[in-house]
Amino acid sequence: MELLGWVTASFFSPPGEALFRELYAGTLEEALEELTGHPVTLPKVAPRELQAAYTALFVTHPEGLPAPPYAGYALDGELFGPSFHRLQELYREGGLEVQATWRDLPDHIAAIGEAIALLAEKNPHLAKRLAREFLKPWLDRFGPQVKIHDPTGFYATLVDLLQEAIHAKTGVS
Repeated sequence: MELLGWVTASFFSPPGEALFRELYAGTLEEALEELTGHPVTLPKVAPRELQAAYTALFVTHPEGLPAPPYAGYALDGELFGPSFHRLQELYREGGLEVQATWRDLPDHIAAIGEAIALLAEKNPHLAKRLAREFLKPWLDRFGPQVKIHDPTGFYATLVDLLQEAIHAKTGVS
C-alpha cells in the first residue's frame, strides 16, 4: 500500500521538477510495474504539455473542469460534504494532520495518496480503507473523464494502471 500511496501522490501533485526527474529515470514506471505485476510504458510527454494537461484536467478549464481532484466531490458531488468530513475523521484516527504548508484541500487525490503511504505500515487496514473508500471512487467517477479529455494520454494511462494497482492491493474491482 505504501508504494500505491506514493505513486498516487507523485502523479496527482502538480507536475514539477521531482516528477520529471522520476519519469526520466524510469522509477515511476518501475513502481507501477511492481504494483500491477506487468511491464508498464507511460506515454512520453514534454514537461510543458504535461503541465498543461494537468491544469486542464484538474485545475481549471474554460468549459468546466473534467476531473476535480477531490474525493469528496467524487463521492458527494460537492466540496466540504459528508465524505470530506469522514475523511478528516479517518486522518485523525490514523494520527495524521494536514500541514500548514499544504496548499489544497485534504481530500485532494495527492493528499489521499500521501496518507495511504504514511499509514501503510502503522495502520494497513486504514490505508486500504482510504484506497477503497476514497481513491477508487474518484478513479471510478472521474477516470472516464480523464480518458476523454487528456490530450497527452499520460493521465488516461495512469488511471487504468492505478485501478489495476488498487485491485491488486485491496481485491476491490
